[in-house]
Amino acid sequence: MDKSHAQAQETRKRNEQIRKERIHREMEEVRAQAAALRQIRDNPDATPGERLEAIKILEDMKKRYVII
Repeated sequence: MDKSHAQAQETRKRNEQIRKERIHREMEEVRAQAAALRQIRDNPDATPGERLEAIKILEDMKKRYVII
């Protein structure tokens, strides 16, 4: 294995790790947003419009991301 091949392999490994970390951060953000929307949905003091909007956004998120 020559130097350029090893360097390319190392770059691919580093890029893969960066992608994994980015995906992890993005999913953490999605989970936080879903939790906030659930709080609005379940808040008895929220207006019906706020609750409906939270439900719509949560349903959209369920389609886009794998959230429960």
